[in-house]
This record gives sequence, C-alpha cells and structure tokens, in this order.
Amino acid sequence: MTLLLQGIAAYVITVTAAMLVEAPKSLIFKTGFCGAIGYIVYYLILPYMNSISATLVACIVISMTGQLFARLFKAPVTIFYIPSFFTLVPGAAIYRTAFYLIQGDSEKMGYHFIQTLLIAGAIALSVFIVDSFIEIYHHFKR
Repeated sequence: MTLLLQGIAAYVITVTAAMLVEAPKSLIFKTGFCGAIGYIVYYLILPYMNSISATLVACIVISMTGQLFARLFKAPVTIFYIPSFFTLVPGAAIYRTAFYLIQGDSEKMGYHFIQTLLIAGAIALSVFIVDSFIEIYHHFKR
C-alpha cells in the first residue's frame, strides 16, 4: 500500500510541476507517469544503496522514460525531464545546508552541502548518460 501511495504522490507532484512550468495541456498528465515511474524505482532501490546512487539510477530511468515519451508524443524531451526530476531534487538537503550555515555549525553544513552537490550531480549525470547513449546509437544506426 505504501508503494502505491508513494507512486500516486509522485504522480501528483510531477503533474503539479508540469503545470508550474506551463507544459502543454495535452502532455501535463503524461508527464506524471514519467515522474512516478522514476520515483517508484528510487523508493524500491533506496533500502539497498545510498541516496546518491539511488538518485542516479532513478534519474536514468526518468531520462530513458522521458526520451521514450518525447518520441512517442512528438514533444521536446525537456517537457518530461523538468517536472519529473522535481520528486528527486534535494530540497531538504539544501534547507539543511542553509539551516546549519545560519546556526554556525560548519561541519554539518559542509556535510549537507556535499550531499546536495552529489545528488544534483547524479541528476545531471543521468541526463548526460542517457542522452549520450542515444546519440551514439543514432550515430551508429546511420
């Protein structure tokens, strides 16, 4: 039941993010599936690896799904990428970084800052990996 609720919550968050970034109305509810699939993967693998690795794997799934949806619905891939990554963006870690900075606890601030950078890097790396493989595939297909 928890997995279902997590998936529904991720879907709602992704659809809301799609509305915020003004995605085309015909694609708003389709973006939700991309984000929900990625977050479910994250939720399932998080007990077996650290949050940075889990974010990387989940974002690779989101990137692959986003590429598939972009071709399927003939739309720019960023329409699926941007809202779908909202569920995995390290907002809490950014908050903790700022909180400990204000509190003057440089050790905890540094830890959360590094965590934030690593998670953000994992998101960026996932897009790079998937987009690079697709470019290589199309290059050799010609």
